[in-house]
Amino acid sequence: TTAPPHHRTTAPPHHRTTAPPHHHHLTPRPRRLKQDDGHAQKNLKLVLLGACRGPDDQARIDALKKLSVELGVQSRVEFVLNCPFAELQRWLGRASVGLHTMWNEHFGIGVVEFIAAGVVPVAHATAGPKQDIVVPTVEEDPDKGVGYLASDVEEFANAMQSALRLTPEARRGVVERARVRSHHFSDGKFALAFEYSCAGLFSN
Repeated sequence: TTAPPHHRTTAPPHHRTTAPPHHHHLTPRPRRLKQDDGHAQKNLKLVLLGACRGPDDQARIDALKKLSVELGVQSRVEFVLNCPFAELQRWLGRASVGLHTMWNEHFGIGVVEFIAAGVVPVAHATAGPKQDIVVPTVEEDPDKGVGYLASDVEEFANAMQSALRLTPEARRGVVERARVRSHHFSDGKFALAFEYSCAGLFSN
């Protein structure tokens, strides 16, 4: 493979799709990926990775666990909650696709974490991910795209299929461009932009 060694593109057992568990605008429908033919996905797994912040989050997580049982895909869904940052990094290092479905999130630091880790993002086509992070998309420009955007369940399923079917060369291009894009959101860039924006306020 021409992708980074920890990002497998041809070995389904290593494919992971991660999603923050509290991002709940869309109800996941794993059967769509399970039933499609073409790319071998019999070992594809959805990992919901992030924080459980209280009773509302826990109720949502319980509902998602119940849904995975109803759909018969519970063996392909794993919940990793409130894990240490080092463990989060390990999961991102194993993932192929990063799923971020929150609607109108003002920024989307989770999407930045995806692209910095070399995970192909599939994010909601609103607010920060659309305006600032996943620019341009693979659909808009296959040679410059840094990920995928989607607005509904069908579009998310199609985007995940497209991301999983990338050739090793195409995937490497998306990952490399996305990592460069992530540098726009570094602490150093933020500090410079903040100083520039506030220069007039603090000048003598």
